[in-house]
This record gives sequence, structure tokens and C-alpha cells, in this order.
Amino acid sequence: MVKWAFAIAMTAGTTVAMAQDGTGFWGGVDAGPAFLERTYSQTGSSRDTEFALAFRGGYAWHPRLLLGLELGGFTLEEGDLWDPRQGEGIQTFYAIAHYYPGAGSKFFLRAGFGHVQYWNNRPGETDASDSGYVLGAGYELARWGSWRFEPVIDFSGGKFDGATSPPGVVQDQRYEALTFRLGITYR
Repeated sequence: MVKWAFAIAMTAGTTVAMAQDGTGFWGGVDAGPAFLERTYSQTGSSRDTEFALAFRGGYAWHPRLLLGLELGGFTLEEGDLWDPRQGEGIQTFYAIAHYYPGAGSKFFLRAGFGHVQYWNNRPGETDASDSGYVLGAGYELARWGSWRFEPVIDFSGGKFDGATSPPGVVQDQRYEALTFRLGITYR
């Protein structure tokens, strides 16, 4: 439910025009592969390439500083409408900042901190949540009016204490991810 509310709010925010000075509402979406490493307190570690997606939006208080929220995550196992026992992932919800170091700069740095949640639909396994972070950089390759096309590279991490996975094994989990995404931003 939170995902849909955020997507609707972000879509509504992108229809508001930016002021001539570069301040105002902004929003965007990006997707791409993530190289994800997970470590566990009871079982061995795993390395996988997973799909990452993020929706973000907020307000630009200054043309070089965008503040907002980002809802995203990583798909570890696809869900199935016909089999509700399938599906596993990591969901992120960050307070985020994008900073452009120079006036008119196309390069930006980004950082965020917030809540991360491991979820799992398999029987006998349970979810867990805690805190996480993201650090990254991006570059505006092209601009079409208020729209920007941006490749972004991120490094993120987080932890989940007390998840049950595999069934009957309660353990702490940590993850780190290197993510390459292509995004579209309206500002």
C-alpha cells in the first residue's frame, strides 16, 4: 500500500512546474542491475545479480540541492500471483539528497539513510527490518525541457536482525549492493 501511495504522490508532484530559478518539486524513477552480496550469521554468504528499482521525489530548495524520499529495492525471487508462497526481496525507504557541486553542473552526488526491510513469502520464513544507507553519483546525459536522462551508480547496504530463513533458522542478515541504474527525472 505504501508503494502505491508513494507512486501516486510522486506522479502528482511531477506535474507541478519548476520555478524559473530551479527550485520546486521534482520526481523520478530509475532501474537497473544490482550486484548484491548478502552475509548471514548462521549460514554461508551469497552473491547474486538482481533487479533494482527506485521511485524518488521531493523538493529542490536550491537549484543545486534536491531533498526528498526514495522508495526502492531489490527483487531476490519473483512473486507469483498464482502461488502466494513465492517471492522474496529487500525494500528500501530513504530520506535522500542530491547535490550538484557546481552551478549548471550535470554531475551530482547522492546520499540517503533510512529503513530497509527483508520480506519473504515462503512458508516457515519471516520478514525482518532495520536501517540502511545509499551513497552514489550520477550524470545528466541529456535534458529535454524539464526532463533529465541520468545514469547513476550507487553503493548501498543494510542489516536485518532476526529473520527466519531458511525455515526454522533465525539469523541476522547484512547486505551490500553495487547498483547501476538508468533514470528519468523531472525537475
